[in-house]
Parts: sequence; structure tokens; C-alpha cells
Amino acid sequence: MDSYNPFTNTEDPFEEDQSAETSNESSNTHLYSLLRPAAFYVFLIIVAIGIVSVFMRPVPDIVVVVENRDDEIVNEVLPISETTTTTTAPTTTLPTTLAPTTTIPQTISSIPVSTYNQEEILKKTVQVVVNGCLSSDQENTFFTGLGSGVLVSSSGHILTNAHVLENCSGEIHIATVQNVDTKSEITYTAKLLKIDSNLDLALLLITSHISGYVISEEFDYFEMKSSSDLQLGESLEIWGYPSSRGDGITYSLNINLTKGTVSGFEQDTNYKRGWIVTDADISYGNSGGAALDTTGKLIGMPTFGVTEGASWIGYLRTSDVLEDWASDYLFEEKANDFSGIPQLEIKEVDLNAIPKYQREDWNTWDDIDSDCQNTRHEVLQLESYVSVLFTNSSSCFVSSGKWFDPYNGTFYFFSGDLDVDHFIPLYNAHISGAWSWSIEKKVRFANNLDDPDLLLAVNSFTNREKSAYGPEDWKPDNTKYWCEYAYDWIRIKYEWGLTATQREWGALLEMIETCPKDFTFEDAINNSHIFSDEKIERYKH
Repeated sequence: MDSYNPFTNTEDPFEEDQSAETSNESSNTHLYSLLRPAAFYVFLIIVAIGIVSVFMRPVPDIVVVVENRDDEIVNEVLPISETTTTTTAPTTTLPTTLAPTTTIPQTISSIPVSTYNQEEILKKTVQVVVNGCLSSDQENTFFTGLGSGVLVSSSGHILTNAHVLENCSGEIHIATVQNVDTKSEITYTAKLLKIDSNLDLALLLITSHISGYVISEEFDYFEMKSSSDLQLGESLEIWGYPSSRGDGITYSLNINLTKGTVSGFEQDTNYKRGWIVTDADISYGNSGGAALDTTGKLIGMPTFGVTEGASWIGYLRTSDVLEDWASDYLFEEKANDFSGIPQLEIKEVDLNAIPKYQREDWNTWDDIDSDCQNTRHEVLQLESYVSVLFTNSSSCFVSSGKWFDPYNGTFYFFSGDLDVDHFIPLYNAHISGAWSWSIEKKVRFANNLDDPDLLLAVNSFTNREKSAYGPEDWKPDNTKYWCEYAYDWIRIKYEWGLTATQREWGALLEMIETCPKDFTFEDAINNSHIFSDEKIERYKH
């Protein structure tokens, strides 16, 4: 059969009645030649009208959020500039003469991106290595039991599955990894505190370094997420030490990650959601590991799996069961004495009953001593760990130095990377009672250099993310700083006579529960504008 090229043929091969068109073609040729110039000019007129109509459309307004170099947000309505740049996805126009069958997806579903730090997950997910485990298959045969575990307290409490330690009488070792490329090495010894074969749970406590040294450091541990906050289809991750990654002889393994979804829930005893069902891969050695959401919170513990035909179904003990079962130990450890903490007045905010917030009343970044350096640059000088450099010889504006940002646990060296944060945002202060202050008191609060905790040089992106939120809606990413953050928030509000909402107060108490046992309310008060070496060591990443 001769080849047919639709691009070069004068006839359209996809006309509905090709034969009829061909028979009439010769009689109409003269008419077409007369109409062709007129059609061309009509086409040009239509195109010109379309172009004019596009440029004469009314210009819509858009809301632009303008961030100040502080903690407040100002909303302004600005018109779109007539000169705009439009970015479009590339498209391909196919000639109608080809009519190929090509399916172009209309939308691409977004893939959830994990927002946690992987290094933190490595610190909190451990390997449990147990000696002297009696085999149930062969009499008087012993082996080394392997599994995974999760740290759930700063003192070194570890949750794992009971079957990891069943019939084992030898020492319990805890192995860790330095990074995803290194194999696990035994780092600590641990003791068994509690075990329940029915729930398949065991609670361990790290007792010493493998070298024999007494534990002195505090451990990073997982924050648990209630199963009631989970939805079907939500993404999850399984972290652990499956022995399938090894050679079957040694415990030394790399940490492993698999992904899946929350496929369902199942009841168990007193729990409506005692189990999470998932399609994520779980194998021997994963037992007792970490099942996490995309923010790095512990939602459950991989416990067992079954196969149905060619499908795999995994079962995770929910964090509800884990937390309740270990509560006798964990809550006792976390219990803090709140007697020495000032009680803020709890008062809900009725925005209709107070004056509107006016930022200009606070006169932020005032040059109080008239030395050309406003409050922002005074703070940058006070909080720098080295002598600052200025943008020019007038010494009005700080250019570089060395600042520690406790919100992120990181040092910064250029002032352009920083904002000076009002620790209690001015809008939050306003709705908490400062609306009744005099202008003089507002200015004194907004430009206060006497209390080192009132103004902090922090990463500008973080400061703008915080905006005017209270701790009920925003907390620093650096959880090690939560304790001091809560203590400072309470103290400053108390000293200035500001109130708190019930949600705000509840969030503060939750943050205080992260406080180390040796850290008191008074320890949070900084008498200097720079943190001590001890605090930097405590808060840095």
C-alpha cells in the first residue's frame, strides 16, 4: 500500500464526505479565488478586535501581603501593573490532520513532602539488640533478637514490641547510626521496665553508655500524634532496621525507610482506633520502629503484617495505645511543678469591644538616644557575639556580626538575614490588654532594651512566619527552646499586665512539659543580650 502523508496532500483526509468535496472542487475554484482576499482581510479585522478587547479589559485588584521587618502583617490592595509577565506551562498543538490518540493529564496530583529533619529521625529511631533469646523451634538453641525502637522521653525511655524481647534473658543493647550511610553500632545498654505480650509492647530505659559511662545527655524523642487526627489516604513513613537489609549473621544494619498510606483503622479492646492499617512494607526487624506522618510525629508502631493474595497489609499500634500504656513512666517524668510560675489572667478576646490596632501608635524602631541608630540596629549590636561592622562610616546601620537565633538553633552573620522580633508580637499585646495603654507605654514596650528577652534577632523568614501568632498557633521549629520560650512568654505578659486566652495558656503548659528537670522558671530569664555558652550548647542544632 502506498504511503500517505497528510501534511503534503491538498485534500483533507478527515473530511466527512471526501468524494462529494472532490466532485464539486473544479466548479467552485473560481469562486474561492474571489473570496480568498476578502476572507483574509476579515480575518485580520477579527484578530485586531480581539487584541484590543484583551488590552481594554478592566484591571482587577489583588491583595498583596506586605511584610514589615517585624512581627506584624499589613494588608494593602494594589492594582496589577499593566506590564505583567505571565508564566504558562508549555503546550503542544497537534495538527488536526493527524488526529493521533494522545492523552494529556489535566492535573498532576501533588506528592506530600516531608517537613522534618532526617537527622532528627535518626537520633530518635534506634535498634534493639537482645542476647540470650531461646529458640522456640529448636531446644536449647539461642540466638540474638533484633528489632527497632523509638525514643519517647528525654531521659531515654524506648518503646518497642514485646516479641522483640520474648524468651530473651541476656543483656539488652541499643544500637544507633550516625547517618543513613553508616551501619548500626551498639551505643548504650538498657533495662526492661515493663512488658505486655497481649498488647505486644515493651518499655525500656537506657541506663549507660556501652563503655560504662553514666548517661549525662538528654535524648531527642518523638512527639506523638493522636489517631483521631489521621485521615484515610494520608501519607506515612516507616523507619527501622529490617534484617532483610543485612546478611543474617550480624545486627549491623543501615536504617531503612518505606512509604505508604493510612489505608484504614481497626478497633482493639478499649480503643476505637487501636490499629492503623497500611500498605507500607514492614519486614522482620521493623517491629517496634517508627511510623511517622509527614511532619515527623509518631503516629504508630509497626507490629505485624499479613499477606492476602499478592497484597501486603501492615498493622501499626496507634500512638494512643503507646502513650496510655507507658503513661505511668512518661507522665511521671514529664510532670513539672507549676507552683512557681505566675498565673496569667485567662480572658477571651472580643475584637468588637476594643479599639482597632494601629501600628503607628507603637513607633517601632525609634532612635531614642538620637545617635542615628534606631532600636533595630541597637539590638543587633547588643546581641552580636563579635564586634559588628557597619554599612558605612556613619555607623548608623549594622552590616555584619555574629548572632544566635534560638528559634532555629543557628548562627547568622549578615544583618540582611535577620529581623528583630518583638517576642510578644505587638498585635498580640494589643488584643491582650495593651489597647488601653498610653502611647508612651506602647512606644516603651516596642523599643525596650532593658529586658533582653523582649527583642530578639532571628531569621527573617522565621520571624515573618511567626507574624503576630501566639504559641497556640505558632511554635519555634527548635523544640529544645520551647521551655524557655514558654517561660519568657508567661513572665513578660505577667510583668506587663497582659492576659492570655485558654488555648494560649494550654499551649504554654504543653511547651513547659518539655522542660528538663534541672531547668527552672528563673533559668529562662536572660540578664544579658547574648545567650550563655551553656544555653547555646543546649539550643543549637
